[in-house]
Amino acid sequence: MTRWTPSEDGVVFPLIGSIDDYEPHTIEMLDDAEARRYWLDVFRTHTAGLAERAALAAGNDEDAQARAAEFAAAFDAVLDRLESDPFTFGSLDIALLCTLRQHLLATQGFDDPFLPIKQKENADALALLPALLTELDALPEAERLRRLIAGVFAGNIFDFGASEAIKLYEAGQVDFHVTREQVAAKQWLVDHLAKLEARFAEHVHRRAVVFVDNAGADVVLGMIPLARYLLQRGTHVVLTANSKPALNDVIHDELEELIDQIAAFDAPIADALADGSLTLAPSGNALPVIDLTSVDAQLAAAAEDADLLVLEGMGRALETNYRHRFTCDTLKLAMIKEQHVADVLGGKLYDVVCHFDLAPE
Repeated sequence: MTRWTPSEDGVVFPLIGSIDDYEPHTIEMLDDAEARRYWLDVFRTHTAGLAERAALAAGNDEDAQARAAEFAAAFDAVLDRLESDPFTFGSLDIALLCTLRQHLLATQGFDDPFLPIKQKENADALALLPALLTELDALPEAERLRRLIAGVFAGNIFDFGASEAIKLYEAGQVDFHVTREQVAAKQWLVDHLAKLEARFAEHVHRRAVVFVDNAGADVVLGMIPLARYLLQRGTHVVLTANSKPALNDVIHDELEELIDQIAAFDAPIADALADGSLTLAPSGNALPVIDLTSVDAQLAAAAEDADLLVLEGMGRALETNYRHRFTCDTLKLAMIKEQHVADVLGGKLYDVVCHFDLAPE
């Protein structure tokens, strides 16, 4: 595949509709002291572990450890300042906190602290994928979509942006197949699956833009099988991932490599690449959340005539973009892995959201 070259300027994602009506952030902290305390504590709690991973990814020598310590001290100082003066930057939301953290990591020369973890998880997930695809292809059509969506939720638990998910991962308690069966059997907090199934029964979408989230089981065992299903239905699929690293999110170049590897053993993916019905475009994003007023021009061009949008993951589908009504059919999928997000949505930890909107008439 052709390697990605970043555009000079971001452009507005065309499926937003009126930019004046677009407010990406579900959680605003300036006027909510409780939310502010919660999220500042979340980011503060993550800092030591992130610094440790950054040092390890850089060789863990004395210099790497010193730079990691500098990052941690600098970011803790920023959080202290925001705690005492939340108006320091004029606004305060999850995107701002992520941006500040990424900037301070880059200042210390840490580009992708989670690269070793992503590489391991991608390899582990790829080993499971052929059997999973065989299983999914053998399912009756009436069962297949629910099992695919449950797989998206099961994969989405692999998330180093969520403190509870980190605890599960580090305790070795994340198993894709077990989690998928548990999710499939439970009541979903937001369950629009019947509405989605009815829409699919009457309509084959022309083009779908599918935003993916984390590396490993999330993208390989959750989102790629869903994208493959759309391809098998006759929909052109545009897969889009972050342009630059953010925690354990898969990035565009990594997604290209994964798709090439999958095409080597899976005919539907190989055929879709060959006939152009599967394309990949960088999102232009470098955060775990996304503001769609500035995306890569290549993605914007690919999305112009899309009639289905899929946003996956807590950052892209819940913490941002959850309340916005896009101009096309829109599917928002995520597992809730932060207590405050659960509180905002009226649910609990590990609830799942399958939210489907038909295009406005």
